[in-house]
Amino acid sequence: MTRTAFRQAFTTGLLTASLLFAGSGAALAQSRTPLLLEGKTTLYQKILTRPGARLQASPTATASTPPLPPMSVLFVYGRQNGFLEVGGGSDGKIQGFLPETATLPWRHTLVMGFANPAGRERVLFYRDREGLMATLGAEKPDLAAKPLREALAANKLPADSPVISIEPENTVDLQKQFYLLPILEAKSTTLPSGFRVRTVRVASVTKEEKPQESQRINPTDALKDFRSGIVFVVDSSSSMQPYIDRTRQAMAEVFEKIDAAKLNDKVRFGMVAYRDDPAKVAGIEYLAKTFADPNEAGTRAMFLGLVGDLKASTVSTRTFAEDGYAGLEHALKSIDWDGFGGRYLVMVTDASSREGNSPYSGTKLSTYGMRQLVQDTKAALYVLHQLTPEGKGDHATAKAQYERLTAYPGIGSLYFPVAAGDPDAFKRVVQDLTERLVDQVKKASAPAAASKPDSKLAQTTEAVGYAMRLAYLGRVTGAAAPSMFEAWASDRDFARPDVAAFSVRVLLTKNQLSDLQATLRRIVDAGEKAQLQPGDFFNQLRSAAAAMGRDPAKIGQGQVRNLEQAGLMGEYLDGLPYQSKLMGLDEDSWSRMGVGEQQAVIDDIKAKVALYQRYHDDVDRWVKLSQAAAPGDTVYPVPIDSLP
Repeated sequence: MTRTAFRQAFTTGLLTASLLFAGSGAALAQSRTPLLLEGKTTLYQKILTRPGARLQASPTATASTPPLPPMSVLFVYGRQNGFLEVGGGSDGKIQGFLPETATLPWRHTLVMGFANPAGRERVLFYRDREGLMATLGAEKPDLAAKPLREALAANKLPADSPVISIEPENTVDLQKQFYLLPILEAKSTTLPSGFRVRTVRVASVTKEEKPQESQRINPTDALKDFRSGIVFVVDSSSSMQPYIDRTRQAMAEVFEKIDAAKLNDKVRFGMVAYRDDPAKVAGIEYLAKTFADPNEAGTRAMFLGLVGDLKASTVSTRTFAEDGYAGLEHALKSIDWDGFGGRYLVMVTDASSREGNSPYSGTKLSTYGMRQLVQDTKAALYVLHQLTPEGKGDHATAKAQYERLTAYPGIGSLYFPVAAGDPDAFKRVVQDLTERLVDQVKKASAPAAASKPDSKLAQTTEAVGYAMRLAYLGRVTGAAAPSMFEAWASDRDFARPDVAAFSVRVLLTKNQLSDLQATLRRIVDAGEKAQLQPGDFFNQLRSAAAAMGRDPAKIGQGQVRNLEQAGLMGEYLDGLPYQSKLMGLDEDSWSRMGVGEQQAVIDDIKAKVALYQRYHDDVDRWVKLSQAAAPGDTVYPVPIDSLP
């Protein structure tokens, strides 16, 4: 399914209430606005519908329409004798009344999405928070949960079990089988081990009142159509010619094996190269360029013909660190990944990549932002880093950067250095990695007997391949979210609390995201001016608040302790269950920072602004929570950890 088709399915499946009342008197437009949340000036009251909820023309009328889809999202315009007057958007178009008992209040538009289940146990859903905390508070939570899992597997849960449901075995693909897990309540807690986790209360969530079970497809049969796209993202700056040559040689030999095994349509290869901004460096030719698209390079001859012209630049770039993130973003956006279950990027470089704070960065993205784009594409990123003598002073920076960049959820870093930058040793690594990725396709169509991986490369490739197959199975079998109504869950794996079980996202409207960008730009300006006038940070923020129409009186020495209390950020961030270094920043902390520390804070904010611009421009992921929603009510699921 294309992302455009997903957007259409998302919109159609989420709410059909507006269609139910189309043309009726209940849908007449009125010049009204929804009720505000208590104590707020910009946030409206919203509700989610319970199963069986029916709209009616007035509190005293008889409901004669079909039930609304469970978890329909509606704005509240009025309250009368236990009934809510509701509409699908904030533009004053009323659709009717609902009994308040048929709804759930949704104060923060928080939603939950499952992470890939590879490398962790499936999420357990508890009847209440007390039951969940009993497991989390155990000396070994995974052992405490074991009998609960066994009872679920045997379909023998006792009536008084604290657990009421479990995550599906395969990855639930939001783009194929729509599900919405609205978070009604969230709390952070610290485990005895010292890890912080979020516990969340979620509500039911498929687009159908009675979710269909996954199609009963034999996994072996389903995986016969599994395909992988492997795209090399190659640094083509002046020092890279030996590694470009070895990559081509390794690929030529790998293709011989692919041809012999008749896997040409199962495994496709591509190649993207990056250099520097041609507008800034004469003779550099391109910033990023696709030489071979995996959707087009179907044979050995085609691939080698397309990449034959790739050569290292004869012109030096502006810094030793290259614009690798421009190459990665180009590969993610210019290539259609929809036809591939296995999605792999292999970055080949002898240098670190320019962070968003570099004046030469073409993306302005931080390592976190770049990793988020890779994960949103459901891809795995490997980095093959040549430890050349010329780059000795850059090795530590590149290693730390690429270990963070390549972190695959539940598995770890996919960073692999090549000692001494030996071209022949590099060729062997490329060939080893590529052949192992091809083996993952073979295992998908004809599972082989398990073998013990003999290296870190083998271990991670096996684990990532398994994760890719689970995600693919979820798409082709239509894995659905668990059928339950309200329950509590932990966002961390019981056995490995450093592994996320799901991601928490905030649905921000276009207006809110634009406001957030504008606010952060003002904070950047205030911070940069305050660097020139130490101790003046909050005075600058007061000016920023006045310019943005916020209350500058809230910002003053002794009146607020930190940015969270300054009233500068939008109300949509109030009370969210996450820890923010920026929001906790106070004037004393800022004043005690050195110039370098202050600049790091400013650079982090700039990188978030750049990431928000990617969200803003990602038109296929913007969705309407209702067919009747106003244009300004369209939302984007922003990862909570991407917030400032």
